[in-house]
Amino acid sequence: MATRGKRKSEKHLALVRAEVTPASKLSEAASQAVRYTARQECDCRASGAFHAWRDKSLVPAFNDMISISNAWGIPPPGKRAVIEFVTATISVPVGEFARLRMYTSLGTAPSNLDLALTAQGRSGGLQVLTCTHNVRVYSDRTIDFNINRDNAQTPGYALVCVSGYLVDA
Repeated sequence: MATRGKRKSEKHLALVRAEVTPASKLSEAASQAVRYTARQECDCRASGAFHAWRDKSLVPAFNDMISISNAWGIPPPGKRAVIEFVTATISVPVGEFARLRMYTSLGTAPSNLDLALTAQGRSGGLQVLTCTHNVRVYSDRTIDFNINRDNAQTPGYALVCVSGYLVDA
């Protein structure tokens, strides 16, 4: 029985560290590791980020276009735009409605995206329609919007804004 007790105490002794590292050396090593890790991180989307907007007085017509690509030069040659957010406000006379469509392209393949407009109330005799969409839309040429209205006899107003980032095409 005495040998069992001795084995336990030898085993217990083996778990004890022979030397303790001073706290100053531990904190020094930890801070170097944190600084090294932080230098390796990069949010590449932020380095190519953009916001672009355009507003327009709508003439009496069924359709009107707003071009982000022509107004802002997005995307530039050799780049692809990744659009993550679209917001718009369209004002038309009370009782009228509108539709908003986004046009983009990848090479020769076009994309037509209908964006839902929601009535937000009335202001100064105008019906205010808005949209706010989180999207993932790609374009290497065109970023245009078509405002389609149900009355070609009255004027209106539109504001469109897009946010995203640029990547190599």
